[in-house]
Amino acid sequence: MERSPLTPDRRVQRVVVACAVLQLAVGLFTIRQYGYFRDELYYLACTRRLAFGYVDQPPLSIALLRLVRVFGGDSLVGLRVVPLLAGVAVIALTGRLVVRLGGGALAAALACFAVAGAPVLLAFHHRYSMNALDGVFWLAAALLLARAVESRRLGAWAWLGVVLGLGLENKISVLWLGAGVALALVLFDRPALRTRGPYVAAAIAAALFLPHLVWQVVNGLPTVEFMRNALQLKYRERSFLDFLVEVVLVMNPATLPIWAVGLAAPFVTRPRGTARILACVALTAFAIIAATRSGKAEYLAAVIPIPLALGACAIERWSTTPARAAGVALLGASVAGMAILVAPLAVPVLPVERFIAYQRALGMTPSSSEKKEVAELPQSYADMFGWTELVDVVADAVPRLSPAERERAVIWTVSGGYGSAAALEILGRERGLPPVISGHNNYWLWGPGRYDGSVAIVVGGPRERIAPYFESLEQTGVVECGLCMPYENHKPVYIARGLRAPLARVWAEEKSFN
Repeated sequence: MERSPLTPDRRVQRVVVACAVLQLAVGLFTIRQYGYFRDELYYLACTRRLAFGYVDQPPLSIALLRLVRVFGGDSLVGLRVVPLLAGVAVIALTGRLVVRLGGGALAAALACFAVAGAPVLLAFHHRYSMNALDGVFWLAAALLLARAVESRRLGAWAWLGVVLGLGLENKISVLWLGAGVALALVLFDRPALRTRGPYVAAAIAAALFLPHLVWQVVNGLPTVEFMRNALQLKYRERSFLDFLVEVVLVMNPATLPIWAVGLAAPFVTRPRGTARILACVALTAFAIIAATRSGKAEYLAAVIPIPLALGACAIERWSTTPARAAGVALLGASVAGMAILVAPLAVPVLPVERFIAYQRALGMTPSSSEKKEVAELPQSYADMFGWTELVDVVADAVPRLSPAERERAVIWTVSGGYGSAAALEILGRERGLPPVISGHNNYWLWGPGRYDGSVAIVVGGPRERIAPYFESLEQTGVVECGLCMPYENHKPVYIARGLRAPLARVWAEEKSFN
């Protein structure tokens, strides 16, 4: 009995499942590679102090991680299951958006494989962060926006408001999504603005975001200061052309024809359904990020699946002849080939020694999107090294304290910021290390704790910077961490006794939001 051909819907499902399986396979293979990423340790530290906000992020991703820790503890596997599942969800939602736009199996294959092979998305879905969840909210919002515009149902608008509100509680950049929705409705669907739907969505989103806004006001708008410092001091300023080149690279250069068509086609051809509205949303986010001149291309990671779906559908409709279909097949093969080539640069599929050799073979040098020196590894990998060495050197200093001093001592990370502080707090817990304080980001808001100025183990910083603060300063060791970021390497560790100045004044001077 002959097997009946697959229906278009079944073919789309199989394409999406194949991409999801690929994502799972890569994620599971690399889930324990190298070690904790700097930010992952910081997020774990934040889960021990739940709040309605933090200097550098809203609270949702931290609350979710607190729940994850109930089942998986602080293990790397438990920590990275969520971003891995988020990556699968992004692929599934991309496939769903393709169907919503009228695409079939070919469009789903182009869009979903492009998403699965995008270096920036591979990296974001390898480690825990709010960025891993961001794409889920953007794509869910895109689907709900399409449904709301097409159906005019109040319920669809209400659910859009819920997704926007939760997205804002995960990452404030969802404001760009809201701005794109508003602009798209003004330009292309003004009748919708004469209904209650958009205003109900906005009200629900604002209500869900309100607790974080109140926290910001109560704490002096720390995120505003953080973002201003990051744009001015932390990130490299670049021209629009440099920014565009970076976007092409982080999204896999072979996918450029797909998402470029997705951004342009709805405006130069007769659009289908909500294609023009969705393209406007994506272009708005693109314009906002580019306009900052310091914004990173990776900020578009949550946005880019939308134009990929739009472009894939347009290309599928165009490929009506054998010659055009052959061209599309060649495009798909180039996307897959380039994804294989660049995957080791995004996720640690290679042992570190082989990665360094591979990087050199490609003629690439390690880089950072921030104004930071790098060594043999790019910052995305270097920030996974050096934490156990740091804990070991600090632990060696503890026996030099008297029993009375151990009761009052704290560890103060003067350099290395929240990364060093979180590593010592999370990884040093089993070693019985003293509490950790720092002036960096939310550690500054958490304050000096029990520190009374009598004794501290000070990590990092040149002696001439630290010595004026204390009556005595004894160096106990130096952190040597090899493949870590250079500013984490060769850091001295001191025992500092007798804080000279009032603690409140010193703490105010140590504040660093960046």
